[in-house]
Amino acid sequence: MLKKKIFIHQNIPYSFNWNKTHHREKYLQITSNREELNRLKDHFKKVLEGLIPNNLFNTKQFPRVSQFKIRGIKNTFIRSFSKNLIRSNKIQYHDSNSKLPKYAQKVYENYQANNFPGAPGHEPILKNILIKDKDAIAIEVPIWNAQKKNIITGHIDLIQIQNDIVKVIDYKPEGNFLLSLPQVSMYGFLIKSKFNIEKLRCISFNKEGAWEYDPNILKIDVKDYLISQRIDERPWENFI
Repeated sequence: MLKKKIFIHQNIPYSFNWNKTHHREKYLQITSNREELNRLKDHFKKVLEGLIPNNLFNTKQFPRVSQFKIRGIKNTFIRSFSKNLIRSNKIQYHDSNSKLPKYAQKVYENYQANNFPGAPGHEPILKNILIKDKDAIAIEVPIWNAQKKNIITGHIDLIQIQNDIVKVIDYKPEGNFLLSLPQVSMYGFLIKSKFNIEKLRCISFNKEGAWEYDPNILKIDVKDYLISQRIDERPWENFI
């Protein structure tokens, strides 16, 4: 059911997994964006064959998407801003009873029941979702922009397709999702531009909840807020 390819990028292993069964089922269910699903399928095939620019992933010369975070603002201000975004419906909050948090909770419960040391990392939680969630199609997906002036690389934790919407998802066990919103939004922009995806949403989640938003929030609401707080460090704007 799962097709797997392990990459070592900057001495860190990334285990790309593709659920071809779920992907095929989505293709049969959805008629509005089959071309988009085929473009994603072609990308996953190339990844399985190792046909990605590993040299770009393994150099420290170019930025990685995971480096894009909001910095220089106190946590109390960040929490207040995130609440305003939720109240204005710019971000949809899903509580701990929603689908993604519950999958994470199950893995935590399994770790406790079996007396495994420590907390579960990304891989068991993401793989559990990929196997059990019919909307999940791939995890640890390499993504990049190879244009000379805007070279950037990253690994997307999880891609779902729900109805006809592609969802780019990142697992954030540490919480405070807004700090990493630039990272997850940039994944969304890369997917949209690389595969000409029309309908796309971003999600950050952990076992406590999930936060869903349009990546354009980074270009408008977050930008305006950071400017109002006199934060000039917004490196992601060079790549949008």
